Amino acid sequence: MEKKQIIQQALRQLNNYLNNNLQQPSVDDYFSLQVQTAGAGDAADIVNHDRALRYRVFVQPWAPQKDINALISQIKSVPGKAILFADFVNPVMAEKFRRRGIPFVDCAGNLYIRNEQFNYFVKRNKKTQLRKARVRGRAFNTAGLKLIFAIFNEPEILQCSYREISKQVNIALGSIGPVIDDLYASGYIFDDGQRKLVNKKRLFERWVDGYLEKLRPGQMLACYRCDNSDWWKQAVPADFEGLFGGEVSIAKSTPFMVPETISLYFFSQAKQQDFARYYGLQEDIEGDICIYRSFWSVPAINAIAGEPLSPMIMYADIVDAINPANWDVAKTFYGEAIAHLLQE
Repeated sequence: MEKKQIIQQALRQLNNYLNNNLQQPSVDDYFSLQVQTAGAGDAADIVNHDRALRYRVFVQPWAPQKDINALISQIKSVPGKAILFADFVNPVMAEKFRRRGIPFVDCAGNLYIRNEQFNYFVKRNKKTQLRKARVRGRAFNTAGLKLIFAIFNEPEILQCSYREISKQVNIALGSIGPVIDDLYASGYIFDDGQRKLVNKKRLFERWVDGYLEKLRPGQMLACYRCDNSDWWKQAVPADFEGLFGGEVSIAKSTPFMVPETISLYFFSQAKQQDFARYYGLQEDIEGDICIYRSFWSVPAINAIAGEPLSPMIMYADIVDAINPANWDVAKTFYGEAIAHLLQE
């Protein structure tokens, strides 16, 4: 039933958009749905009025960041032209689909469709009620994402009082209860005398999406560019109490990988500015050097002590890259550095 709802709502969004933007809008819906029953199941197509344009519908209720490469391969394996119908495609994934030439429409009206007749791309519409119904409360807001990150890295935090959790994670005391309650209700915390995370793989997938869409953008300090494209190979952000993000961290030990966007994390904005001056970085809002404030507590991951960046942050940084080669690196890194965090 849910997939049928997605097809109906996404098709409605597509037709509404086309009828509002085509120079000669149709009196009726531009695309109509055709369902062909054959053996293993129903194959849904959308066709225009004269049947000159046809897409096979590929329905995906929810597509986690780490599975995007496999998802794209599945879509491309569909015979003929295919279009992805989803409940929600966030801006990060929308850009990846566009760059790989994957048409899509979601239930919020985000879409990418390009053919001989038109070329449209929308990626900023917010989640619809269909999506919101699946997110029960507070676990995936900014405070919740910080707390989930802390629990993955320091599971013993779950045994602390709410006041102690608030102090350690540096989020408001009033946020702790709603987040914990939501994690219970969603099946991510089990209490058998001690609280512990369960369904970790699914929780981690949702955390990656939330981190890239909500948490990390709010931590942005500045963007820069540098005339020397190899500057990062000699840079030592630890001298300024900072850390390189995932792409550079992996690229330093992976000869064939070249970072497209260089991310760095600093606890201090003053130290970040000192770092930029020392290495001759030039502030540029469109630059490919992105510096973020570290949101985690110093005891969790202590840059001053030279401890490495959390593999959760590294993995999210890697899968955020547009370069398809990075996804293979991400898959390997997932198995080597993430899998142990997800053991039940």
